[in-house]
Amino acid sequence: MKKLNAVVFVIILGLAVLGSALPMFAQNDEIVARVNGVEITMSQFIEELEKQYGTAVLEQLIMDELVAQKQAALGITISDEYFTEKYAEFINQIGGPEYLMYLLFQYGITEAQLQEELRYSLLVNEMILSEIEADQAEVAAWFEENRARYDKQEAVTASHILVQTQEEAEAILAELEGGADFAALAQERSLDPGSASQGGNLGQITRGVTVEPFENMAFSLGVGEMGIVESQYGWHVILVTGRSAAQAAVLDEIYSEVESDYKASLAPTFTEYLQQLKSAAEIEIVRERYK
Repeated sequence: MKKLNAVVFVIILGLAVLGSALPMFAQNDEIVARVNGVEITMSQFIEELEKQYGTAVLEQLIMDELVAQKQAALGITISDEYFTEKYAEFINQIGGPEYLMYLLFQYGITEAQLQEELRYSLLVNEMILSEIEADQAEVAAWFEENRARYDKQEAVTASHILVQTQEEAEAILAELEGGADFAALAQERSLDPGSASQGGNLGQITRGVTVEPFENMAFSLGVGEMGIVESQYGWHVILVTGRSAAQAAVLDEIYSEVESDYKASLAPTFTEYLQQLKSAAEIEIVRERYK
């Protein structure tokens, strides 16, 4: 994480980088700790912090200032609405709110700090894209070259109950045909813990994402129909609850999305962009130890 590890330290370091800071501590040096009666003073503490982290923190402060200046020049901002949308996408991508707690614990940060970091990354990304020019012909060519990314694939919405034997699958199918509740049976008997807790629901499935026997059966069924099939995982009792046909994307309807993707394909990396800002700037290092 770029900024989070330095947040508290920057506050302390700010005292040390002032020309008058150390003389001030020399006159009235606070005691931080005692070890067998030997005092460790605030000036020692700050001096050691600066030795260990000063260069990295100064570099980050310079980068932050460069970004702030460039942001002001470009007039780029991240709206709360846009951030909320992207944060929700991020939470979904990492596995949901439960995994978020693990992530925060792993990095030793708060959710507010994580949000600050994400907002910063989104800001820099928007700055990068805003400086890339793309005409309509280029966007259209990119769209045709990458049409598979945008065309809507044929899909089925399906649920399943996974069991070990054909006999079990046939017995469950008979119960379902007799009026038993699919979700209840999935929760009770399915060997797939991921979907069992969701009543067997697998959501929307496109071709190529499941094992072939399952795919062939699922796509052969109509809405409301059920069937059984064997795969390497066992026997599946499948219920199809929805279908959607393949649909070719229309560039005019998704132009902004395609344009953004095209620009992203041309964009420098996050690190490269920051280095470009630094190379173009006039930076004067005043403190001798950092020259």
